[in-house]
Amino acid sequence: MTVVNLKHKIIVSGLRIIYHLFYILFMFIMIMPSIGAEKYAGEALSLGVGARALGMGGSFAAVADDSTSVYWNPAGLGGLDRTELVFMHSSLFGLDKYDFVSYVQPAGRKGTFGIGWIRVGIDDIPITELKKPGFMSASNRPFISGYMQDTENAFLFSYGKGFSRLQVGGNLKFLYNAVSGIKRNAIGFGGDMGILWKSFPESSTSQISLGVVAQDFFKSRLIWNTTYSPSHTDIIYPNVKIGAAYSRLMKSIGGRLLFSMDANTRYGLEMHYGLEYMLADLLSLRAGLEDSDFTAGAGLNIGFKGAKSEINFLIDYAFLSHELGNTHRISLMTKF
Repeated sequence: MTVVNLKHKIIVSGLRIIYHLFYILFMFIMIMPSIGAEKYAGEALSLGVGARALGMGGSFAAVADDSTSVYWNPAGLGGLDRTELVFMHSSLFGLDKYDFVSYVQPAGRKGTFGIGWIRVGIDDIPITELKKPGFMSASNRPFISGYMQDTENAFLFSYGKGFSRLQVGGNLKFLYNAVSGIKRNAIGFGGDMGILWKSFPESSTSQISLGVVAQDFFKSRLIWNTTYSPSHTDIIYPNVKIGAAYSRLMKSIGGRLLFSMDANTRYGLEMHYGLEYMLADLLSLRAGLEDSDFTAGAGLNIGFKGAKSEINFLIDYAFLSHELGNTHRISLMTKF
């Protein structure tokens, strides 16, 4: 069998897998229970992390090739062979502060371990009271008696391992929400599972990759310490995410082109599309669609190579359009 025929068979097999995965996704949507009033529980977990992935419309389940894999697809950790650290900070619509940090450490044949922290918070929310008990009037106006803070935190403990072209991984999540000033908080636990399959080594001219992620696969729960009994519980329902990606070295344009596509079920069927052009592993240009919202971005990779070691600094920027207003994300990553 020739190399061309072998590659053709692998590609055909990959396309068949894509067909069956999307069929499973369709059936999952059809039988998924109505989420109702708890639809937006754990909203901080759906915002996405890393300016590179966000600039590609959040279609990263089948890409997952850096330390943001702790969020997008923990199976991606199985393909990492360098220590990585990433930071991201941004403001959401001028109100929320959104932060993310992750660290991954390969451990040879034992696989790769990672930790991550996501925080979304609103500071200095005014607490108002009336001067006198009763109704508000011209002589009984409200005044600011203090301030409170609303924060949502997610701590991710991740692991991934590679087996030839197949990678598997998982997350354990500890959730902590707090509303200071009124002394309300909630704690919860959850988990994610992911797989990632690649047709050829990354050094190949072209590559197809497929990713499947089951987020909050056993229904993550947030239990609040409310004053009434029983305590209120928010449920984060499972989300199945299926992705496909195709990359190819394009000598005619002097770089590598990557196209990715994700189908997300957290709020019904949401499609995400991404495109990335990388020039000589130095400069990247990106565009994407997150459902119906346009995204774009760019990245710069600066590397220093010594006799026995190499270190890279990556700066990524993303622009995200939204009906509530446009936002900008910047993330910094180092690999060593």
